Amino acid sequence: MKRLALRLFALLVTVMLGLTAAATPSVASPASERCSAEVDTSSNYQYRCEFGIFPLADIPAGGAVKNGVFQLAVTHFSDYFPFSGCGDVLKVNQTCALMPGNAPVQVTEIGSNYYILKSLKGHPEGENRYIKFAVYIIDNELRLGILSWGEPSVVAKATVSFGGATALWGGYARNLTKTVYP
Repeated sequence: MKRLALRLFALLVTVMLGLTAAATPSVASPASERCSAEVDTSSNYQYRCEFGIFPLADIPAGGAVKNGVFQLAVTHFSDYFPFSGCGDVLKVNQTCALMPGNAPVQVTEIGSNYYILKSLKGHPEGENRYIKFAVYIIDNELRLGILSWGEPSVVAKATVSFGGATALWGGYARNLTKTVYP
């Protein structure tokens, strides 16, 4: 696994060094760098977050950087995610007890640039809440987007309104930045 991480990192560095001379920084709309509630009804509480990971400027190989960062996020999960308990490699249907706090989740889906976790019975935010983590490019910036939805809970709402979600997922974005800037 460490060998794969080193290969992906070497690929990223090669791409970045080879294209640095041709890349000129461009002005991008920065990511919001925060989490905020989007829907608050009796049946759904949804919040969204967005954090910048890496300014891509006009680098033609931005897609390769995005893919490399996402692959590291799911194959070296425990190195970057703010909670332990899932191990290194995420797998669909995998059940994890995220620590600290014993927050049980299940990996329900892994796509080409995202994964979704579902909260299970005993999770502090309640059962059957979903959270999607996606790595994507907008305005020449590699970003981490988070979308959480499901039945409302006091804990989910408090996590967003008191800034806990912003601090937690912002830390995750900073950890993913280390895949590009070790």
